[in-house]
Amino acid sequence: MKLIVIVPARIGSERMPNKPLLKFNGKTMIRHTIDRIMESGLHPVALASDSSLILDACSQITGLHPVMTSSSHKCGTERVLEAYEILSSRLGEFDFIVNVQGDEPFISPDMLRQLPEELEKRKGLAEFWTTVTELPESEMADRNVAKVVLDMKDNALIFTRDPIGCALKHTSVYIYTPAFLKKFCTMEPSRLEKAYSLEQMRALENGLTLNCIPLPFDAISVNTYEDLEKAGIQAYEVYTEKA
Repeated sequence: MKLIVIVPARIGSERMPNKPLLKFNGKTMIRHTIDRIMESGLHPVALASDSSLILDACSQITGLHPVMTSSSHKCGTERVLEAYEILSSRLGEFDFIVNVQGDEPFISPDMLRQLPEELEKRKGLAEFWTTVTELPESEMADRNVAKVVLDMKDNALIFTRDPIGCALKHTSVYIYTPAFLKKFCTMEPSRLEKAYSLEQMRALENGLTLNCIPLPFDAISVNTYEDLEKAGIQAYEVYTEKA
């Protein structure tokens, strides 16, 4: 099995300007994210960004593949596809593309290590997968936390940001086959995708299967400054220069 990890990170963010360059515990957010992925042992790992500042923040990481991508992408998945097309011309084709978003500085390396085994078991079930875990009661009403309800085969029925019964927490790692990724990016953003800012709804509204991988690992995605405080980060430095 050949897989590649691609981390999309854009410089623009309405709620947290220059978010990947926010610094805490001596490192930028994007550096924390990449370091945790590297700790998992999965490889190769690529960083796909529209900003030389973001790429420069991780330039000292041995083995990382930096890829400059367009600033016109509407979502991270489109950025991943552009990076994959560039990288596959150099490194060859892969069976799976793992998308770890650049605002996951607390992601568990142990969770990532389990993905190859899980994908081997599930590769006949779908061409699109994502990770989920138990939803803490304290996050049921948190609209920054995406929730998902599964069917009896662990396929996603619906994603929402609203409280919903029998839900699990979406832990924000996506895996695709290259063929699926290309198909997904040819589709127009869907009604529920735009309503909830959840791009995985594009697949569900087009009748495509999204198989979910329940794993006992939680992590706080950083969407707001309050998320940093939730993670116990009291002191941080915001990059305020024009990017």
